[in-house]
Amino acid sequence: MTDLFSDIVSKFLSPLSGLEMGVIDALYFLRDDDVFVFTEGYLHPPGQLMGKAMLYPSPEGEVDIFGRRYASSYKRVVEGKTELIPHEEQLKLQFKITPSLDPARPRPVHEEYHVRFPLDRFRGVFEHRHSLRRAMEMHPGIRKAIEEIGRDFDLPLSRLGCTGSACYGKFEEPEEDIDLVFYGSLEENRRVLDRIREITRIPENRVVEFGKLWPIRFFWKKMMICSFFNYRLAEEIPLRDVRITPLAEVSGEGTVVDDTHSIYMPSILGLEDLNLEGESRPGMELIIYDGSLRGEYYRGDRLWFRARRVRVEGAAWDREALLVTLSDNIGKAR
Repeated sequence: MTDLFSDIVSKFLSPLSGLEMGVIDALYFLRDDDVFVFTEGYLHPPGQLMGKAMLYPSPEGEVDIFGRRYASSYKRVVEGKTELIPHEEQLKLQFKITPSLDPARPRPVHEEYHVRFPLDRFRGVFEHRHSLRRAMEMHPGIRKAIEEIGRDFDLPLSRLGCTGSACYGKFEEPEEDIDLVFYGSLEENRRVLDRIREITRIPENRVVEFGKLWPIRFFWKKMMICSFFNYRLAEEIPLRDVRITPLAEVSGEGTVVDDTHSIYMPSILGLEDLNLEGESRPGMELIIYDGSLRGEYYRGDRLWFRARRVRVEGAAWDREALLVTLSDNIGKAR
């Protein structure tokens, strides 16, 4: 006899063999010890994924998932207010949640705040589009919102999915938000971004949370939509099957001239008018491997940063770039 957790979660869980493009960005996986692990980006070793254990079973946990108590590794409630846990603290929690992980084992430079999990430890994955279809069946509020967004954005259901708590069936109507995943080509997703910008011209449609304005989040009929953009075409994914080698730490400023990949994880920005350590330099790409900065910067923004100069080598890349892995190390120059 199954409990409520097993009954509902099993309806949303898909086999790993169903991942047509392999391990990609913004997926939740369920481990064999019922830990929920989240991926970021597209650079994952064969047979493994790089990510974070986001929710883990704990009798003292503040999160209820269908009758089971869970604790979060990325946010907490302090004096009645929800706050994000700093990245360094999140990383330490990963090794407490999974004692078999070796904290001394080197991690790729771009995955400074993520850890490596073997895929054979997972029972399945909450595939975005399958989960959204299930969520729409279970929750009328989600169905209504998604159908309206599909019509307004001129998007078929096949290009929409969900992540976050809705992807495993947890949704509290009507106040809950939904993490909506848009699949498309670079051109298709840019049109979606343009529509979000139109919507957020109206101040009450903008989302301010944890003390910041989130440019690609918006309110849709009072429901908060947290946007994630995924590549529909494998050939348009710029950072896959590459090796990133650190060279030196640098600081500087640059102006964004190419924001094609700003809304993805990692965000990749073309910079010109570049100044590194007080010296003018030719233009370079800036890779931002922090998911909280999806869609944060665009063409014309002048940015300051503390970064690593890295060498990126692969089929489509063989050049130097700049790498930032923490939101504290980048911002708009005044």
